[in-house]
Amino acid sequence: MSSSSPNVLIVEDDDDLGRFVVDIATDHGYQATHVADALSGLRLLPSGKFELLITDIRMPGMDGIELIARAKQHDPSLAVIAITAFGSVETGMRALRVGASDYLSKPFRSDELSSRMRRALERRAREIEHARLQRQVEEVLRRGKS
Repeated sequence: MSSSSPNVLIVEDDDDLGRFVVDIATDHGYQATHVADALSGLRLLPSGKFELLITDIRMPGMDGIELIARAKQHDPSLAVIAITAFGSVETGMRALRVGASDYLSKPFRSDELSSRMRRALERRAREIEHARLQRQVEEVLRRGKS
């Protein structure tokens, strides 16, 4: 995570729900950007400024599953929460298989989402730290063989 507030990208075609998620994020000290479709979200991801993606699954055009897969190809460390009104276990499992950290069925309470946001960002930070330590160990081992 950056030293400032974590940046959250929210991809949700329902403007009211998008604003609700933005409000939850900003109330918890996060910077939040909302876009209404997956292609707009995909265009913003190369900036590298986002630590967390929250995306709806069912949207016109590119769906959230494809967005998650493409986002994780671009940035494997990106934390992702999938949200859907069609909360079948199968849909949630598909989201997890392509790289989501978590999924949440609509409707949800603000405390549910804020808790999952915090956990997803904490997990991302642990994974980044683990990768950093692993690189250090590999470097020490490489030097030891020289």
